[in-house]
Amino acid sequence: MNRQLKKSIQSAFDFPKPDQQEKERFLKLLPPNKISMAEFLLIQAYYLRKRTVLLSILLVILAWIEADSMDPDILWIVSSFVPFLGILAVAESTRSTLHGMNEFEMSTRFSLKSVVLARMSILGLLDALILGCVILLCSMGSDISLFRTGIYLFVPYLLTVNISLWITRHFHNKEVIYACISVAAFVSVSNTMLYVIVDFLYQFSYIKWWFLLAVLLIGEVMHEIYFIIKETEELSWN
Repeated sequence: MNRQLKKSIQSAFDFPKPDQQEKERFLKLLPPNKISMAEFLLIQAYYLRKRTVLLSILLVILAWIEADSMDPDILWIVSSFVPFLGILAVAESTRSTLHGMNEFEMSTRFSLKSVVLARMSILGLLDALILGCVILLCSMGSDISLFRTGIYLFVPYLLTVNISLWITRHFHNKEVIYACISVAAFVSVSNTMLYVIVDFLYQFSYIKWWFLLAVLLIGEVMHEIYFIIKETEELSWN
């Protein structure tokens, strides 16, 4: 390519240097586009899959039907479905990672860490509301106190969430969700078999050990969430 041709191309694609004062004036004319934390959470809640919410509500309907029929085994029937509520939360909160969408979400307006935290917070609040309703209904339909009912339902839920978060944190592919479903099924069956085979563990004298187990599982959930957020920050940095 000769020199004359280079100059012709350069002149054809040449553009004037920007005026810094005009640039600042133009930027000042743009309206502020800030949103509150509540608006941000509502935006993230909008992207939750509708089936996740509907399946969660289905658990409340099941508890309500059992409570209305005064089934004495309502607690153990409902507790066999609670682990799957945990799977819904884990699958929804880690959806970006499982489908390889992390890089896409990192290019959006909000940081990936903020999105993950918001999503987990929303799902945590949703599950807390669902479990609160289920615990109340189960307690009304049985002769077990509200506190013990809550412990017996929270433990299988927290155990499922813990194991599933660990799996999704170490294995990043779509097939890992089947492993999480298997975990929920195992916890569900084990919880039912535990009540059938060693029902003395559900006596009031053992409630302190159930409470201690629930506290340990809550701490472990926080531990897993911490590492998930940390890995998210490292991914964004890379």
